[in-house]
Amino acid sequence: MRYQIKEFKGGLIIKLDGVAEDNEATRARQVFLPLLQRPGVKVVLNLARLCELGISELEILGLIRQEVRAQGGTLRLCALHDDLRAQLDWNPFLQIYALHHDLESSLSEIPDLPMKRSA
Repeated sequence: MRYQIKEFKGGLIIKLDGVAEDNEATRARQVFLPLLQRPGVKVVLNLARLCELGISELEILGLIRQEVRAQGGTLRLCALHDDLRAQLDWNPFLQIYALHHDLESSLSEIPDLPMKRSA
């Protein structure tokens, strides 16, 4: 799995790409925890290129969610393709995530993050 992280004033946009490997949670913990450990952190997870939502991927989402909550922050998921969105909608345990159709709508709900402006 690949990660793209963009930092904004007051928040992060994290793009997850591909399929998680078996040891992905350990790697994700090393990458994400230092970035998430700030009070009130605001995070948008862009899942447009996530290939599946298996146990390893859910473990990473849970890791991020747990740290964001510990910091009193905000977490949004966006840009899920239809089958991933259906998995999250279907499973009551996964309905803890705020889902948005695209990056712009998820950013509009987090006031400290600047909106993407078109010329």
